[in-house]
Amino acid sequence: MNTKELRPVIRVIEERCVNCHRCIMVCPVKMCNNGSGKAVVSNPNLCIGCGDCIHICRHGARIGLDDFEQFMADIKGGTSMVAIVAPAMAASFGGEYLKFNGFLKKIGVKAVFDVSFGAELTVKSYLTYQKKKKPPFIIAQPCPTLVTFIELYRPQLIPYLAPADSPMVHTMKMIKRFYPQYANCKIAAISPCYSKRREFDAVGIGDYNVTFKSIQAYLDGTGDAISRYESSPYDNPQAERAVLFSSPGGLMRTVERYDENATAHTRKIEGNPEVYDYLAGLVQNIKTGSPPIYSLIDCLNCKMGCNAGPGTLNQDKHLDELDRKIEARSQAAQAFYKKKPTPFSKRNLERTLNKYWEEGLYARSYTDRSEVFKRNVKFPSSKEIEAVYQSMYKTTPADMLNCASCGYDSCEQMAVAIINGVSRREHCRHYIEAQRRIANDQHKAEIQQVTESVYGHTVTEMHKSIDGIGILSKHINETVAAVLKSSAAIEEMVKNIHSIHATLEHNAQTVIKLNNSSMEGKNRILKIGELIAGVSAQSDVLIEACRVIGNIADETSILGMNAAIEAAHAGEAVGKGFAVVAGQIRHLADSSGKQAGEIEKSLNDIKSLIDSSGESSAQAQTQFDLIVSLVETVKNEEMRIKDSMETQNRGGQEVLNALNEVNQLILKIKDESASLLDSGKMVLEDINALKKVSQK
Repeated sequence: MNTKELRPVIRVIEERCVNCHRCIMVCPVKMCNNGSGKAVVSNPNLCIGCGDCIHICRHGARIGLDDFEQFMADIKGGTSMVAIVAPAMAASFGGEYLKFNGFLKKIGVKAVFDVSFGAELTVKSYLTYQKKKKPPFIIAQPCPTLVTFIELYRPQLIPYLAPADSPMVHTMKMIKRFYPQYANCKIAAISPCYSKRREFDAVGIGDYNVTFKSIQAYLDGTGDAISRYESSPYDNPQAERAVLFSSPGGLMRTVERYDENATAHTRKIEGNPEVYDYLAGLVQNIKTGSPPIYSLIDCLNCKMGCNAGPGTLNQDKHLDELDRKIEARSQAAQAFYKKKPTPFSKRNLERTLNKYWEEGLYARSYTDRSEVFKRNVKFPSSKEIEAVYQSMYKTTPADMLNCASCGYDSCEQMAVAIINGVSRREHCRHYIEAQRRIANDQHKAEIQQVTESVYGHTVTEMHKSIDGIGILSKHINETVAAVLKSSAAIEEMVKNIHSIHATLEHNAQTVIKLNNSSMEGKNRILKIGELIAGVSAQSDVLIEACRVIGNIADETSILGMNAAIEAAHAGEAVGKGFAVVAGQIRHLADSSGKQAGEIEKSLNDIKSLIDSSGESSAQAQTQFDLIVSLVETVKNEEMRIKDSMETQNRGGQEVLNALNEVNQLILKIKDESASLLDSGKMVLEDINALKKVSQK
């Protein structure tokens, strides 16, 4: 990698970006962001890696980049590795920084070093440089973001940066120089900051920058927690108050160990925009011969120090919550050096520091990267800026809102961004409002023109409509009268149908009764026929009996004759009586024969009559069958007529109901047509009023 180029430490997920410009608003350097497209993209060579845009983005469009994935892959692959842990660790993971060491060793890290001890070495390097070179002032450089800012945007301050490594690099160089057993191990920095990776690139040492945030994400993903691990001490000497280095003023408070009046000549400043405004103003003061009144500038990018760096999850926590854990560790560290039997003295700590400090070992130089900035950013002339103002309708001082709604601090800064192609006029509130006013004026003129055209056409058409509505209303009134007349006629027809239906209903009942009576007469004729047949059969029996009686009478008469003959033969005494009996028998026989003949004649006459009655009964039965058939036909026809009339009756009722609805509807139409006519007249009046308003 070109030493003038910077490694990307922030990635933009363009599909998530909504171009809201919150990232530009919080960015200390602005021009690294390009918001001219659909998404605000970042130029890594101009980005200082402060990470403020990551936390401010509400859409997850920006994420920090570290080496966690490679770190885990290599350690699982068996790469020999040691780790250095930033002092800010005490403010994360519940403050269980020693258990965190246990976690690192559990996953395969051979040794864990406390960067707080590297911070002790850093203070020694600062004070040694200050004592030997006596510079007018020193700008502390533990924060790689501020170092990048000075190298890119304020290179005039490079001579004042402390020419010594940061606490992390002090720790790495200490390992390489004084821990030969780990000389061939790669070094992983466990840090709260994404831009640390750039510092390692610059000094050529350090293999991985692994943030607290990535480790916490890994633990959450695996369901693990630091609290489950055994505590493990650091593998380097105990630091004293340099454990405060991650907190604002931590450097200053560590220097107080050597100089009780350190606060009096230390400028403590942190946070965006304060630290950037201070450094920018410092350049101007140096140019005018007004150096700072403090000899040490203890500065950090993050408002709550490294304890709430962009690589932590502490940005939304309260400062006291973070400092409480750091202060507790500081008290424990100081107590360590004060415990019996040896009372604390600076010589005890100094002897330890001297074992790990060598002249020149921790020297640091810096790179002027301002040419990268100059190559990427055009510095426009006042004429060019004025041209942008004109294109944005900014023609008076009142138009210079400097509202920062575009994300830039001033209208001039936005104009420079537009000239450099990283912003657009459409992001300016004043420009949008001016465009809206112009569009409104144009729209008003267009409306005026269209209104005039529409007015003339509309009035003509409205007059036609009103006339048409009047004619329609007249026709509707006529239709209403016709419908009402038809309604009355149909209602009368329905009443007649109802009356016919009632008559048919009565006739149907009569026909049913007639049908029943015919069936009963038919049954009775059949019965009479059966009786006549029976009588005829009995008559035949009687006639036969009469014949038998006649035969008996003939035989009796012959018997009487024979008796008389016998009586004559018997003598007068016997025969006389016997002759009388024989005479009586003959007389009875003659009388019986005569009566039997008369009865037979009567019976023959009766039989003739019965036979004649049977024929008449058969003919009557045939006639009754015809009558029954005709009555059945009449009944069926009557029922069909009755059903048809019922259908007609129902249909007539439905027609009547529908006609009532039509009556109501036609009356409503009549009312609506009248209302429509009134509305048309009112619309015409409103159009005339609208024309008067539009002409004002």
